[in-house]
Amino acid sequence: MGASTPKNRGAVSLILLSTLATVGGGQPCGGQEVATPELSGRVLLGGSPLGSGMVVLHHVSADVQGEIDSTAVGPDGSFRFRLPQVPDPARSDVYFASVRHAGIVYFGRPITVAVELDSIYEIQAYDTLMAPTRGAPLVVQARNLFLEQEESVWRVTDLFQVRNDEYRTLVARDDGVAWRYPLPQAAHDPQVAQADFADGGPEFAEGDLVVRQAIPPGERIFVVRYTTEDPFIEVPLPGVTEVLDILVREPAPAIETPGLTALQPVELEPGTTYRRYNAADLRDAQVRLLPGSAASVPPVRWFAVILALTLAVAGLWAVGSTSVRPVAPDTGADRRSLVYEIAGLDEDFASLAAPSPEERGAYEARRAELLRRLRAMG
Repeated sequence: MGASTPKNRGAVSLILLSTLATVGGGQPCGGQEVATPELSGRVLLGGSPLGSGMVVLHHVSADVQGEIDSTAVGPDGSFRFRLPQVPDPARSDVYFASVRHAGIVYFGRPITVAVELDSIYEIQAYDTLMAPTRGAPLVVQARNLFLEQEESVWRVTDLFQVRNDEYRTLVARDDGVAWRYPLPQAAHDPQVAQADFADGGPEFAEGDLVVRQAIPPGERIFVVRYTTEDPFIEVPLPGVTEVLDILVREPAPAIETPGLTALQPVELEPGTTYRRYNAADLRDAQVRLLPGSAASVPPVRWFAVILALTLAVAGLWAVGSTSVRPVAPDTGADRRSLVYEIAGLDEDFASLAAPSPEERGAYEARRAELLRRLRAMG
């Protein structure tokens, strides 16, 4: 194994080649040897091995946080680490690795239990593509707005799930951005969460949400919160928006929504009801919420709100993409609470002036679990 290296270098693909075979008291069975747990894998650039670079192994638990090993990538993209022990959920163990390519750090997903290491786990690195100065025209795969009255203002939680369909990581020019998107003109005091894992974070410029850090292939989610004087807003939707959901918490004034379909109200938690308005396949559109006349609404049914947040692991754990195992629906969780917990977690992480890889690893492991639960809700 190589010596320790500077932070934010390193690797990807992980596999546990063997586990400890023990019986009562933690001792090996008679005639058996204790197998050594190892992480083994490879780094890929697109579909080919990345034959250079340094892999760094990180370990975060209730007792330790730090880089524990590093090694050079082999000519075939392979690497191997010997683990100090198998991941122990009782100790909140998290192992992860990282690699830097073309100035961009790609992280492997968190490894928290031995079963996650039963097969080879590959993390992709990518070549880069320079975005236009004003940003690349990414597809908005899903846009979700929650509107809630707070005293004399309305609070809006605005979720963007965007998709980079290029097979290269988009990077900004020195004087440009990777992606930008306009907010409603009525938006005041916008705040954006650190909703991914690259250095830096989204910000605002000229009334737009702007992203200057690299955007890899696949999906990514951004969470923005702002206030408006009332719920009657105009929402610009430039480019392609595949799904739009607007949810307005009761009590609320009568609202007309030309171009949107009023769906059955939903109850996200006992006693909390939201009106739901939906549209799909929008192109260079703008929707408006207008004052309306009082009208009857369909009865509320007891079910969790269905929002189009199909998040890839690229947006869950790392600057890169992987596959995610299917999970059973988590019907006991409340989607709105999960969304707000994610936003709060992101804001806490964004407040760290210079987070260490270990702080980043602990944050990302928790965020990945919250997003897994959110995704499982449909």
